[in-house]
Amino acid sequence: MRVLPYGRCVTGRVRGRRCNGTEGCGNARLAGGTGLATSDAGAGGAVTEGLHGAVAGIRASPFVRRVGDGTLAPAAFRNFLIQDYLYLIQYARACALAVHKSDTVAGMRHAAQLLSGILDTELSMHVAYCAGWGIDEAALEQAQESLELLAYSRFILDRAQTGDLLDLLVTMAPCLIGYAELGARLHADPATKREGNPYWSWIALYGGEDYTALVEEGIHRLDQVGAACGAQARYPVLLGEFATSVRLETAFWATARPD
Repeated sequence: MRVLPYGRCVTGRVRGRRCNGTEGCGNARLAGGTGLATSDAGAGGAVTEGLHGAVAGIRASPFVRRVGDGTLAPAAFRNFLIQDYLYLIQYARACALAVHKSDTVAGMRHAAQLLSGILDTELSMHVAYCAGWGIDEAALEQAQESLELLAYSRFILDRAQTGDLLDLLVTMAPCLIGYAELGARLHADPATKREGNPYWSWIALYGGEDYTALVEEGIHRLDQVGAACGAQARYPVLLGEFATSVRLETAFWATARPD
């Protein structure tokens, strides 16, 4: 289990590569190798286009631009951190449902390890990260979920409960992969401020090789489940779920707003 010091975690670790907008970032990998793509290049391209659209929408947001140049209001970033903490709680619930939805003991163990990593390690590390921004644990516990978080997390949980494991993993994919691509682009952008940027550690995390490796492992898991669950035959439905999750992931970034 590899747990991030802030943000999302994925079970296991593989060797990652520096992201160049393709496999390490997940967009081409998702479209071309997860079982979501069909032999029809146009269908596979639709998934890639959906992810590109999400990242383009997020990248164009004032939040991302100001994180890159270090001018984002601290209050906006604190609000985002609080909502991300609340998201992790719902993410943990989705992982618990993944244990129930898994068809094999190995799959159950995989989901259980991820759940344990969130509950036993990552939430505490997120609390510690938030403390550095002046947010104590009591404030996190008392915070209310934003409308964006309610819509996004409940959609994932709905698919987790009414669909199967593949439905769940597909709806979670834009979050995992989108962060990797966005982080890589900010990390590589010469306009991104490094020295004196209070958000550089956040950019470095999601744009770094460690997170790229974790994303690769998450995509590999999606490969496996897609092959076992007949993803190609279900492609239109899965694509619809993915597209909805992309829209909700994009909207979630709007929680980075000052009080």
